[in-house]
Amino acid sequence: MPVNSEIKQYEMCPVCYSSIKTWKVKNMGNEKYNLDLCESCGYAFVNPRPSFSFLKNYYLSLGHDHGPSEKEAPNLESVLVQEHNEPNSIIDASRLIKTIKSLTGNNSNNLFLDVGCGYGFFSKAALGAGFEVIALELAENERRITKKMTGLNPSACSFEEFECASSTFQVILMSQILEHALDVKFWIKKAYELLVNDGIIAIALPNYGSIFRLIMQENDPYICPPAHLNYFNLNSLSKLLEKNGFKVEAAQWVSRIPKNTFEKRLPNFCNPLVPIISVVSSASLKVIDALHLSMMINVYGRKISGLQSVLPHGNSTPHHCGQ
Repeated sequence: MPVNSEIKQYEMCPVCYSSIKTWKVKNMGNEKYNLDLCESCGYAFVNPRPSFSFLKNYYLSLGHDHGPSEKEAPNLESVLVQEHNEPNSIIDASRLIKTIKSLTGNNSNNLFLDVGCGYGFFSKAALGAGFEVIALELAENERRITKKMTGLNPSACSFEEFECASSTFQVILMSQILEHALDVKFWIKKAYELLVNDGIIAIALPNYGSIFRLIMQENDPYICPPAHLNYFNLNSLSKLLEKNGFKVEAAQWVSRIPKNTFEKRLPNFCNPLVPIISVVSSASLKVIDALHLSMMINVYGRKISGLQSVLPHGNSTPHHCGQ
């Protein structure tokens, strides 16, 4: 993909090429972002797009934002304590890697690309399942934590700048990352080229079709430009995969609310009720997931052979496999 500083304005849906309309205008700080919606597939997105250089600098400096209230960035110990107190990433990693393993079977090719590896929980689970992992992560602190957790040395590059031979990987994981991508069509086409025939792409991201988003509209916390630029439901994400050489093999719906959410918001005299409220909340979320109105969706696609590569070459310095 030509990586440049131009801001791009889409005139039609980049997923299915149907007509688009303005959905909302979102105020974030001093900035206003126009959010468009495809009238056919339901893909919503920030339009016009920010520049690639803006996004790269944004993530290099921000990483996993630890918020203005914290005095210093997380370290491995604080990340593990948080995960112990409120299990989240370990649960998601276990589910995703187990499903991926079931789809790949006992294939001799075990190369696994973790795009935007974050703190390394998913890479660690993939290593434990017998995969040989290459990880990408722009944020320096996240790379440091991943190295301590897994022994891997993640490449400090974007997916746009990463280069590797075609048909290299058995699996490409994009967990909580595609919503950040500047050009989603390019990302999926590039994944297609990097995967072997019958290889698996696994994508986890916020569900634009969730009941919470339907109620809260643009005030849903996952509608947060410029961090999140893309908002998918199952239909739009499936369309993106299917139009770019993949067959959707499976989908999962996941909702989770941290237990301390209630403790923070309820008055002290209600604290004895927290366990009961947590149980009711958990049961309600299971119903929401069963109705496919969950907070998150996980979608797994299999590469279908025969699609010609249409990837243009970028004009920035690439990072190669293993760097």
